[in-house]
Amino acid sequence: MEKLKNALLLVSKPYGITSRKFLNEIGKVLDIKRIGHLGTLDPMATGLLFIATGKYTRLLPYVDLDTKEYIIEITFGIETDTWDTQGKIIRRQTVNIKEDDILKILPQFVGEIKQRVPFFSAKKIEGIELYKLARRKTFIEIFKQAKILDIEYIGFKNNKLILRVASEKGAYMRALAYEIGEKLNAPATLSAIVRTKIGNLSIEDATTLTKLKNNDFSRGIINPMSVISLPSVILRNKTNYALGKPEPIDKVLVFDDKNSFIGIGKVEDNSIKPKILIDEDTKIV
Repeated sequence: MEKLKNALLLVSKPYGITSRKFLNEIGKVLDIKRIGHLGTLDPMATGLLFIATGKYTRLLPYVDLDTKEYIIEITFGIETDTWDTQGKIIRRQTVNIKEDDILKILPQFVGEIKQRVPFFSAKKIEGIELYKLARRKTFIEIFKQAKILDIEYIGFKNNKLILRVASEKGAYMRALAYEIGEKLNAPATLSAIVRTKIGNLSIEDATTLTKLKNNDFSRGIINPMSVISLPSVILRNKTNYALGKPEPIDKVLVFDDKNSFIGIGKVEDNSIKPKILIDEDTKIV
């Protein structure tokens, strides 16, 4: 497991465990103490968690994975204090929702929207998490801007609605479920959620805790170049760089965001200008 001491990993989180506890489990399996992640998942959520181990945890601030995609299930007729099925049921109501009603209101939730922050969330106000205030029966209503990129209707049966939702980071799927219910004049709660995409990574790229336990590293190891949008540079003197000495750069090899070589660039005035450009037909121009 030496190859995973310093690595970026995409792992599928199972149901019923917090992101932090899941990281602790991975740390035990890999015998790694230094481990971090991006994009916390609630215990009831399953799917993609982006993880860094060892020295690679220092790369996390540079990772560009701002867009997310989820498959969610919304159940109508019940409302909980947490807006998901992990919470206490505070309202039940017989509902009569039709598919056409749903299809009419879904477009209203695409684009820049104002979302109500769940009372039971890690959002802080004056340094205190909202969920701590809610446990003391202090409920503070806060709204935030969120961006929903797309909502795809998948199906509706027995008062359960299934959607595929693409969003920028920071959008609450629990709030989306609650507010769809409000628009339909019906109590609603998030009853299932799977994160299927993060940025350009999908569930097919992920590994699992079981695979890691079995020393199966065929999936889940992520190349930093595929998730960090910075120019690539090849140094002639690695030792000097490791010792903190500046390395003069005149020309660099240039790759695109798919790690395909596109030419040689000349560094001038804090930018890279094309010196040799390889076009789509691999001709030098």
